Amino acid sequence: MDKHVRNNLIFTLFLISLGGLTIHLLVHPPVVKGNIEWVRMIPSLADLVTMFLITLLFLKKETAPWAELLTGLTVIFGILLMSRYSLSQWHPDMPISVALLNSTLANSIILFGKFMVGKTIFESYYPERVPNNWKWPTTIRFLYNGWWVIHFVLISLVYSIGFIFLKKIL
Repeated sequence: MDKHVRNNLIFTLFLISLGGLTIHLLVHPPVVKGNIEWVRMIPSLADLVTMFLITLLFLKKETAPWAELLTGLTVIFGILLMSRYSLSQWHPDMPISVALLNSTLANSIILFGKFMVGKTIFESYYPERVPNNWKWPTTIRFLYNGWWVIHFVLISLVYSIGFIFLKKIL
């Protein structure tokens, strides 16, 4: 891949994260009634990490695997936590159309787009890995598609089990 195209994709990743930061600051303002609520800073901090740290890591081939790993993990946790928030707002008599439009589905799709941009940047540094990406039942290796699918499922499962048990305890 041309270096110019790769740099455009890195800038795209920066812009997606900047957009996420502005959305998070609108939805979760860190200052409420004059007091800083540090819990509300977590989504914004994740965007700042992506905007600066991950963008810088993607600039060099040697650090691109770390950037891809951090991008994937922030996307997994972002989708998982936004989905949990949407499910907590849902009630049985809510029409599906209202539930979907009021959910974080659009945000999750944008976040998945961020993952795909990061994956494309990573694959531009390591094109030899691309043919093996969907052969994950026999080749489960670091940063292949199967690796991400398995980790998304496992992290979601662990989070869900922990949430269920903590809900019963608390």
